[in-house]
Parts: sequence; structure tokens; C-alpha cells
Amino acid sequence: MSRFEKIVLNALRAPTYRLEVSKVDDVGSRYRSIRFSAPELLAAQETPPTFWLRLWIPVDGEEYQRAYTVTEVRRDEGTFACLFKLHDGDGVAVEWARAAEPGQALRATVYGPKRFAVPAPAPAGYLLVGDPCSLPAINDILRTLPDSVPAKVVLVEDHDGLSVAGGEVHWCATPAEVTAALGELGRLEGWHAWVATESGLTREVRGVVQEALGVRKQDITAQGYWTRGRAMGRARR
Repeated sequence: MSRFEKIVLNALRAPTYRLEVSKVDDVGSRYRSIRFSAPELLAAQETPPTFWLRLWIPVDGEEYQRAYTVTEVRRDEGTFACLFKLHDGDGVAVEWARAAEPGQALRATVYGPKRFAVPAPAPAGYLLVGDPCSLPAINDILRTLPDSVPAKVVLVEDHDGLSVAGGEVHWCATPAEVTAALGELGRLEGWHAWVATESGLTREVRGVVQEALGVRKQDITAQGYWTRGRAMGRARR
């Protein structure tokens, strides 16, 4: 973390909590679900859909920031899970997740953008576009939507072992297939869209959703979850 970012978080009094690994489960061959015990955090924070944390991954005396969605919250146990994609390579979060065992601890800061909420009146439907990194948030959104609100889900990249909580699902093997898949959905006037994938693809999808599908600009929530070729997050010294 840069000195400026540290000053900002301190000024905003962004709370930091201790997490302890309570369980580790492999999901397929390329993902790992890590359950954390964090009763203090859950006692102090609501966890609406898309709620995420800044995890501080400890490496050789430093901590590296990585953002992960909170899912599968069990308030009676004081636990929740985060899904880690085991990318090829040696990223700090990947290496930590591969070696994680019950009893290990790290810290997490709660600070981020406004959380997801279904407006009233509800839209005609929801279009959700993402990838394995944003799938935990997408699943939380799907579980929140009223039964009367249809959902279309477009997901890209490897999905070995992953499942989707509902909706009409379209899997795309590569980012290049996403635009074509969106074009086959037809016009979606009156719908809302939630887009979270690689930064460049997010920008492209946002334009297609607005121009080709007819979703109004103010009804689109779009964010780059990661950037190709660049590690997200910084070191805290």
C-alpha cells in the first residue's frame, strides 16, 4: 500500500479485522474455497451481495493487498468463505492460498464502493456479466433477486468445478466470444446490468450493453475486477 493510500484509509477510519483460516476446500482443479473465522467482523458489518474485503496477504514481513468477495456467510458460526482462483504463476495470493491451513491468520480491511441492492420497483430483469473472479458476487446477486425478476448470466474463461446459482447461463470459452453471446440476447430495455470482469473487457461489454442491448447508462454497474498482465493491489509497509 502506498503512503497516500494508507493516509486515506486511516482518515476514513476504515476498520481492519483479524481473520483465521478455519477450513480449506478445493473446488475442481483450479479453485480453492477458504473459510475464515471472523466473528468480530461479522458482528460489526453487514454483508450484502458483492460485499468484499481488502485481504492483506503476509509475505516475508510485508502485506500485499488483494480484493476478494465475501460469500457463504454463516453468522451463527462467525465464518464466511472467499474463493481463490489458482492461476498459473506465483502471485502472492495464489501462493498463500495453495499453502493455507486451518489456524493461519491474516488481516482484512473493510472499505469499498456502494454494495448491490435491488431497487424498488424492481427492473424488468438483470444481466450479469463476469468470470470466475466475480462469480461469487454474481451468485450472491442471483440468490437475492426476487423470483419475479429474470436473470441472464454471461461468464467467460475456465469454470472447472464452479456452479451458477440461477438464471439463463451462457458460458464463453474466451473473452472474444462474449460480444457475440451478448448480441444473441436481444434488446433488454428496462433491465439493469452488472458487469465485473477484466478491465479491458469490462469497458467493451459496457458499450455493447448500452448501445446494442438498450440498457440505459444509469442502469449499468461496471467495474474492472482485474487487469490483464498486472497484479492488483499493493504492498503495505
